[in-house]
Amino acid sequence: MRILQISSAPVTYEGGTERVVWEISKRLAKKHKVTVLQTDLYAQEHKKGVSYTDHVKIITFKNDFYLGGYGFSSKAIKWLKENWKDYDVVHSHGYNRFLTEFSVFILKNKVPIIFTPHGFIHTKKNYLFKIAHDQTFGKFIQRADICTALTKLDFKDYGKLGVKREKIVEIPNGVDLKQFQKIKKRDISIFKKKYGLSKTILFVGRIHESKGLQYVIEAIKDLDCKLLIIGEDSGYKKILEEKIKSLDIADKVIFAGNLRDKEKIKAYHSCDALVLYSEWEGFGITVIEAMASGKPVIVSNRGSLPFLVNNKKEGFIVKFKDITDLRKRIELILTNKEESKKMGMNGKKKAKNYEWNKIVGMYLNVYKRILKKNDK
Repeated sequence: MRILQISSAPVTYEGGTERVVWEISKRLAKKHKVTVLQTDLYAQEHKKGVSYTDHVKIITFKNDFYLGGYGFSSKAIKWLKENWKDYDVVHSHGYNRFLTEFSVFILKNKVPIIFTPHGFIHTKKNYLFKIAHDQTFGKFIQRADICTALTKLDFKDYGKLGVKREKIVEIPNGVDLKQFQKIKKRDISIFKKKYGLSKTILFVGRIHESKGLQYVIEAIKDLDCKLLIIGEDSGYKKILEEKIKSLDIADKVIFAGNLRDKEKIKAYHSCDALVLYSEWEGFGITVIEAMASGKPVIVSNRGSLPFLVNNKKEGFIVKFKDITDLRKRIELILTNKEESKKMGMNGKKKAKNYEWNKIVGMYLNVYKRILKKNDK
């Protein structure tokens, strides 16, 4: 099968959407001919032109205009109009992005096309712009043969955009289970010693106001634990540092920066629980990674997060901004080792549903289904 994957930002960019595109592409390329069409949105230093990695052909064009993250690339669209006939199926990724949405618009009735929004259809980010976008360019996705949803949260928002229920298939993001479960105790001990960890709550992600770290910091103020923050600064670190200073807990919060995957895995195994107390999340892959590592999770009741966690089974779902309850749940995990271990084991079992090869198989079945339908 000749498959074209479309991503507005490079698949090497540290974003959830791009990571998924790459994980799907490199696995599909073992048996199929896979091409990725992308622009250098968010990564202007990225090399343009054609390259090959893991048998995947990657074509990169310059992004002409940023437009608040929406992007615009005339050359990418021109290439698509000239080359779409070379592919059996096209999979476009990312809502609220020019290249991926416009691709659906121009390929209608030309080639089978799947669209995956990666959660952005229900975000409140740039809200006024999003309202205008939903009523205009957002409607383009109606033209896709199949639209995939990360969780059932997406179904309602698809409906608002005019996508028919029979076009929607739920396919979550995945994890490489072996990667998260093969680790030496010695490596965990070295990691703990490096950062001075004992009782530890972990956060993995961008340091941004929407991630709710300001509430987590308040919650741990009087608890006997540390908060290890892994991820790059998205302009909010300084504000957090000022808050940490005002609460006089500088010794309890560690900013480790954007660690490599192997180090992140050590961090998961070194912590007592993961916290992702976001205002919204399109999916929340770090929740599944923590589960795969056998750790309980604490999440907010916003966005997709309540769809990933069974409250009191794999961890806790806490009402957003309820700092008192957040503190209570963190303390319970830290003090009740038996219950914490039980939740971790439950999460580890659940994580098996998100193994990457299984997820790629689900996408492949969708590709085959629409090809078969179009052949009739």
